[in-house]
Amino acid sequence: MTAQHDLASQALHDPSLIEEMQLLDHRIRFGPTQSGWVSFVAREGHRPTILLAPDRDTLLLESRKLIKRRLEEKR
Repeated sequence: MTAQHDLASQALHDPSLIEEMQLLDHRIRFGPTQSGWVSFVAREGHRPTILLAPDRDTLLLESRKLIKRRLEEKR
């Protein structure tokens, strides 16, 4: 049996693959994995939400949607 890496392992073990951006009051950290892309979306002082997607564009779109929903819920 071969060892199977978890979904985020590639991005987490190679910091040069991690990208980061700010959107409103959230930080999005994201990178590629063996099976797609992973992002960690969090506000300052909060635990991140982890999102998975098959490609970078979809991942960023879903990250933005998550932030928009959170801001609408705060109103």
